[in-house]
Parts: sequence; structure tokens; C-alpha cells
Amino acid sequence: MKKRYWQQIAKALLLLCSVLAYGYIIRKLVNFEHWEILLSSFKFSGNTLLFITLLTLLWLLNLGFETKKWQALMHPFVLLSFKDAWQQVMAGTTTAVGSPARIAEMGGRMAILPRHHRLNAAIMTSIGGIIQSFIIFFCGILALLFNPGLAEQLNFPFDFFEILFGITGIVSLLLIAIRFIFPHKFKYYFRIILRTDKRALLKSLFWTSLRYLTFIIQFYFWLHLWGLSSEIAGFIALSAIYFFVITIIPSHILVDMGIRGSIAILLFTPIFSNTPLILAAAFCLWCTNVIIPTLIGSYILVRQKLIKQRVMEKET
Repeated sequence: MKKRYWQQIAKALLLLCSVLAYGYIIRKLVNFEHWEILLSSFKFSGNTLLFITLLTLLWLLNLGFETKKWQALMHPFVLLSFKDAWQQVMAGTTTAVGSPARIAEMGGRMAILPRHHRLNAAIMTSIGGIIQSFIIFFCGILALLFNPGLAEQLNFPFDFFEILFGITGIVSLLLIAIRFIFPHKFKYYFRIILRTDKRALLKSLFWTSLRYLTFIIQFYFWLHLWGLSSEIAGFIALSAIYFFVITIIPSHILVDMGIRGSIAILLFTPIFSNTPLILAAAFCLWCTNVIIPTLIGSYILVRQKLIKQRVMEKET
């Protein structure tokens, strides 16, 4: 009886995540302020078709790299086919949308895995997030180190060392809190991390790096699609700082796009004067990498639930 009770709660939470995901998407699409400018700036031509084709291919690569990363992380526990890993990644995107800092992403991935692999999936999702944050932090810090005057030019309220000290302090406090509040779970997770196949971690690092690079290229071509061009080296440095800043700023999904847009304006206005089109490019990047996978993931979760119900009906 108790087991069935928790199953009902889990189903309700998945349904709630899907509803929140759809509600959030509709809200953001309706409240986007620059649809008129966006549509008036769009001019169909041979170059437009080329950019759309490139962006579609980059979008597919982005999802493919994340899927390969998930396969690598789960390889020590279970061999996932590309299709199964892709479905779990999409489902995780859906549950992540309704949660702060994407903390519920593991729920979607766990939901369509066999029960005995779910705890490992939760831990590997966390490790994957740490690897992703490491890449973003490493590249962002490099960009700041090689452009020491950039923070001052952009009127940042903090210098590089203050940012680094703040991040180190926050991470240390979080680890200490987890260590003392959840001592048994901390020890278990730590043992799992130590036992994780190093080749799996290296493969995950490789696929994460490729995905990070794909994000930057996507952003570059979205800006080009709206007629904003720039010198590639300077753009890469600014993009590294952009992803670094939006990662270190804690946010909830309800304000996430607003923060991304504000940071994009702050960073890219010195090289692009058209603020609405900068917002449009950031919005399109977010739509393709968040909204579309969320919609796909919600379909996968609902389909999975229906399949389970049919199996249970046949067994009874």
C-alpha cells in the first residue's frame, strides 16, 4: 500500500512538472516584447536558408553530444542505446524546466529507467552537471584572465578575483552543509564518484566540451541570422564570459530568460548596437535548446506512463 502511495506521488510530480513546463513556455512566448522587431528583421534569402540549415544541424549536434555524454556516464552501470539515452535526456529537460537550477532534471531521466538503475542515474546526472559547470567555469575564467580589462570596460561591479573568491566560498559552504546535513548520502555519493570509471568521466568531459563549443557557435549564427556580425575571436571570449555569468548567478526558471537577456545586453551591446536583436538571438538560442527538447520530453514521459499502465492492466 505504501509503495503504491509513493508511485502515485511520483506520477503527480511528473504531471506537475509537465504542466509547469508548458505554462512557462506559453508565458515566455506570449510575453516576449520584441516579436514585431524580430519578424520585421527576418528577410528570407539564400543566406537565411543557409543559416537556418546550419542552426538545425547544430541543434541536432547539441542534442547528440548530450546524449553521448549520458551514454558515457551510465556505461559503468548499464549499456544504453542511443535512442534510450536520447529519450532520457529529453525527459530530463522537461522535469528540469519546473525546478530551480535544473535540480529536477534527474527525475525525468530516472523515470524511464528500470528501478534498480535510478539511484545511479541520479548520481550520474549530478556528476554530469558538475562536469558541465567545470567546463563553463574554466573557459569563463580563461576569458577573464586573457582579457583583464574587459570587466572594467563592461562596468562589472566585481573584479575577477572577487568573483573567483565568491564562487570558491559558495561551493565550500555547500559541500560543508551537505556533509553535515546528509552525512550518509554524502559518503555514499562520494564512494560512487571515486569508483566511477575514469574513462567514462573523460568521455563525458569530451562530449561536454563539444556541446559547449556548439552552444557558442549556435549563438554566433543566431546573431548572424538577425544581421549582427562580429569578429570571431572577440565573440568567443564574450560568449565564454556570458555562459560563465549566467551559470554563477542563481536563478529560478521564472526569471531565467530575463537574466539571460540582461546579461546578453550587458556583454554584447559594446559590439552590437541593436539591443532588441541581441535579445532575439538569446531568446532563439534558449527556445531551440530548452523549449523544443521540453516539448519532446513531455511527450516521451506521457507515452512512457501510458505504456506502463497498459503493462499493469495486462498483468492484472
